[in-house]
Amino acid sequence: MIALFTDFGTRDAYVAQMKGVILQINPHAQLVDLNHEVLPFDLRAATYLLATSAYYFPAGSIFVAVVDPGVGSSRLPLLLHTQAEKWYIGPDNGLFTGVLARERLREAYALTQPTYFRAPQVSTTFHGRDIFAPVAAHLSLGVPPAHFGPRCSEVVMLPQVQPQRVGNSINGEVRYIDHFGNVITNITADLLQDVPRGRRLTCILHDTPYHAPFVHTYAEGAPHELICLINSDDAFELAISQEAAAASVHARVGDRFALRCDVEEREEGVV
Repeated sequence: MIALFTDFGTRDAYVAQMKGVILQINPHAQLVDLNHEVLPFDLRAATYLLATSAYYFPAGSIFVAVVDPGVGSSRLPLLLHTQAEKWYIGPDNGLFTGVLARERLREAYALTQPTYFRAPQVSTTFHGRDIFAPVAAHLSLGVPPAHFGPRCSEVVMLPQVQPQRVGNSINGEVRYIDHFGNVITNITADLLQDVPRGRRLTCILHDTPYHAPFVHTYAEGAPHELICLINSDDAFELAISQEAAAASVHARVGDRFALRCDVEEREEGVV
């Protein structure tokens, strides 16, 4: 299985060209479109989306990930093997930060052998087609990873704010804003194990406090009411039922986010 993850969109020929290159080398490859709608050049969002998507795929899966604003520069093309026995191919620009935090690195290789590229002359603007896609196809046919180039001792990682809890306060950051406008933070469920549902919490963005009930489901919020909950990826998020919370609180990826857990219970209660 070869899964493709890019910021290319689907209206242009780029994804189709990558698929064509793979199928020329391995006509029996099982291709999966993981995501092609990442905002262009948005590495912070991409690292979150790649990690949370790839997590549910089986061991042995190969991921070609291309969000690559530095294409053609001195950044290395990489092949990564994680302790989850999955393979990742793409640029060494921090894109794999979330994956490596979740799966841990087993080994990394720089892609330096033109034998496994699409052609000896590689486009300076499309390594996805000319390097990453063909390497994935050859890997799927059983070519040993060491044949693609030498091992790397280091991989670029994006700086990440680690959530910290001190007493009833938790500091973190906005990690992602999804299609619905939900504000997903890097605060994990385990940091809120002792906070009961029904409590009204204070969430602080841009020095502005927002009070929101801590609930189980989106449907528990009143119309137009800001709520907070643990989402399906065990992350704390802000939401408004059938509305975009991000617009309401002016949230952006990377914003510092503070949570206070010592506010009074919600008066009407939550079942």
